[in-house]
Amino acid sequence: MAAAWSSAIASGPILVLAGALMAVMSGNPAAALVLAPLGAALMLLALSRWKRVRTTLPNTDRLLSSRGPGSARGGIAMVSFLVALLGGILAIYLPSAIAKGDGAATTLVGAFALIVAILAACIVVPSTVIGRARESFRRRVRTDPALRKALEEDLATWRDPYGNAAYGPL
Repeated sequence: MAAAWSSAIASGPILVLAGALMAVMSGNPAAALVLAPLGAALMLLALSRWKRVRTTLPNTDRLLSSRGPGSARGGIAMVSFLVALLGGILAIYLPSAIAKGDGAATTLVGAFALIVAILAACIVVPSTVIGRARESFRRRVRTDPALRKALEEDLATWRDPYGNAAYGPL
């Protein structure tokens, strides 16, 4: 859950940038006036939910799975592949956009930059959080006495619902 909220935190500023880019490219501030508050609201909501998730014990009654990469290295590799693929497609159309000369190349490059940013926010950020989840949780347990007490109480009654593993969140 922390990974999902982290992705939403990273996506908020991207919405603001997308609105700004569309406003500059079109000359109409409507996109910025709509997307900037939405991006700020998304980021603030996600920050509050992220803080809440990080101060409570993980819900071990349900199993959450992810089909995405589980480490920062895997996320970076996946985004690099997708960026290379999209960059190759962009390279096909960029010469004609430059020849057109009416800002089409700038729009194309700006859209590509936004796509790269959203890929990073939606793939790299959550995969990094997932990859560091156990160490981060252990560090929070060491520094937060209330979380440690709740963990010890949960540990006394916890049984693995899917097998015979040791205590799940640790």
